[in-house]
Amino acid sequence: MAVSSQVPQGAEHGSAPVFFLSYARHHRAPEDKSGTAEDPDRWTLRFFDDLTFEVAELTTLPRHARPGFMDRELRVGQEWPRRISEALAACRVFVPLYTPRYFTSLSCASEWYLFQARQSAHELTSGSRSEAIIPVLWLPMPDTELPAAAQALQFDHHTLGEAYARLGFLQLIRLARFKDEYQLAIHALAREVVRVALSSAPQASLPVDFTAVRSRFENAEGLFEAAGDLVRHVGGRTPLSLPGRRPLALPPGRPMAELLAGPSESSSPSPHDSADDAVTAYIRAVQGKLAEWFASRPHQIASADFDDFYFREVHPAAKAALLRHLTPHAPDGRSARPPRLRSLPTADRPPGGAPDVP
Repeated sequence: MAVSSQVPQGAEHGSAPVFFLSYARHHRAPEDKSGTAEDPDRWTLRFFDDLTFEVAELTTLPRHARPGFMDRELRVGQEWPRRISEALAACRVFVPLYTPRYFTSLSCASEWYLFQARQSAHELTSGSRSEAIIPVLWLPMPDTELPAAAQALQFDHHTLGEAYARLGFLQLIRLARFKDEYQLAIHALAREVVRVALSSAPQASLPVDFTAVRSRFENAEGLFEAAGDLVRHVGGRTPLSLPGRRPLALPPGRPMAELLAGPSESSSPSPHDSADDAVTAYIRAVQGKLAEWFASRPHQIASADFDDFYFREVHPAAKAALLRHLTPHAPDGRSARPPRLRSLPTADRPPGGAPDVP
């Protein structure tokens, strides 16, 4: 997905949505020709309106701006695919409503895939990770029933309340006795949406017709699998751009063990080894060590265990690989005098100098 350097038209005026609500639509019964039956998506509509109100209250958007986007109009003509595609290209946060039907919907899978493609493109072009998908339990679902793309998300549903984590939003909104729990949960969700929108939103992208994406897959499972592939394979592809230099390309073909081991005993480092070779060795060593961590605990990098592992294993190995590719050179001219560990006698101290610094 191409990432635009310009925000889509209207976003700078607050018209681009803060969040995109992705949900599995219900269809009216075929016998309801008059449309007088209750809207099967009425609870979803109320949830969307409540979340939109809470987000608006937590931001400084203009009064006319609608911070949320929901595909709530009739899908007639060619207007609705364009509006959905533009919203997916500009929204800052993606909010999927988890239900068993959601993960069998090709439209929902297409929306998820396009937003994940934006996040992956953001990581590849900026080097920073975007995590702007906030999952919502409309109905409780065990992790084992989620596709890999959803299992990769790290979100603690208990932060929105124990009743929500146990029952999901549908029951909170339907049952009057959970009114207080619903209000607290919807407010906590709005605060998380605003936090992510301000800190982890991906760059805006060029709109992509999500109907064209959908037409390339036979079912939702294939599209969610493709979204999971984006998550798994984007890591490590970001080129390292050094100031004033071309992006550093890691040399292909050399075994990881050879790069980690450095030059053999029979060879000595050349004084003409480039800084690029040294940086390449450093990066390769980091990649090799971090692979040990990510193979077992890919989402626990913000932990004390990871910090201990990094400074105990990763940094020393990377530093050693870097030094093996550099030849130390004595500085030209007279060497600077090393600092003294003892203070000079009072008579020898330079006037105005610090007592322990020559």
